[in-house]
Amino acid sequence: MSDHKRILVIKMSAMGDIIHALPSLAALREIFPESRISWLVEPQFADLLPGPPYVDDLVIFYKNDLKKKSLGDKIKYLWQLRKELHAREFDLVIDLQGLMKSALISVLSGCRRRIGYWELREGSSLVTKAIKGPNAKGHIIERYLDVIRYLGPTTAQVRYPLPDFTGPREKMAQNLRGLGIEGPLALIFPGASWETKRWPPGKYAALSKKLAADGLTVAVGGGPGDSALAQEVIALSRPVGLTDLTGKTGLTDLMALVSLASLALGSDSGPLHMATATGTPTVSLFGPNDGNRTGTYGPLSRNISSPAPCSPCFKRKCPKSFICMDMIGVDQVYGTGRELLALAKPRPI
Repeated sequence: MSDHKRILVIKMSAMGDIIHALPSLAALREIFPESRISWLVEPQFADLLPGPPYVDDLVIFYKNDLKKKSLGDKIKYLWQLRKELHAREFDLVIDLQGLMKSALISVLSGCRRRIGYWELREGSSLVTKAIKGPNAKGHIIERYLDVIRYLGPTTAQVRYPLPDFTGPREKMAQNLRGLGIEGPLALIFPGASWETKRWPPGKYAALSKKLAADGLTVAVGGGPGDSALAQEVIALSRPVGLTDLTGKTGLTDLMALVSLASLALGSDSGPLHMATATGTPTVSLFGPNDGNRTGTYGPLSRNISSPAPCSPCFKRKCPKSFICMDMIGVDQVYGTGRELLALAKPRPI
């Protein structure tokens, strides 16, 4: 095993993808307990990452700002980033992003040893060594872990190192109780980055009524852009009253929120992966994407895939009749949720 003292991990976005990479961080620290580990990330996702003993140093990559700059200013920014990276004198770069932008950063680091997972794209394999392990066709978490296992032996257990959110969790519990939410909480997340990933609002409403009839309080979560969708679900759920929590939680608050829930359900999206990382039971719905590859991953996680013959198609917009998500039944999702609640037992706030 090489004795790498200064390691850079590149995984800059997005929420679910970074969470998928966290077990690799735990394994990396296990192999290199004394090394200095830096992580390059975009600013909006920095709060997902733990500090010491897992991550010693964050390098922030302002991708969105970079896009707005003139060519001259882009070059100046990248030159400054190069200086910043060179100053850290990395002897290993691990590229878990596998794109042109991460390949460029790998080269700018000045580090000669660069490895990444085997699905390097956009020409990144020209500058980074692709590591293809025994899980090359398995879940993305295991594909990432294969890269770390290439460096040395690790334990087989998948775990998610997270930042300390004890304070935000206590505050969130207090806020929920202030809203009258004291019993077991079921969170639904109807939003998704692709329109093809979204389950119909009417089905979320029907699911919410079933969960409420079982004594769970149901709340709708998501970002500010999910507000209109949440209001539609809430309107269709009447007379059952759902609590709208969309747009009210930053990353740390969202982490606290999902950790307090007894069950989280929704389309393939970052909040479901975050819920899994905190140990909350999750039911995730998959149509255009492959749940076996990028679904939630843990003993209390269940991924339901559409029976549509065209699924998974990996398309952001449906060129056909958009049947895949609609073919996932309410009773199946509800039944899966009930099975998880029997395993984990509902908990009070």
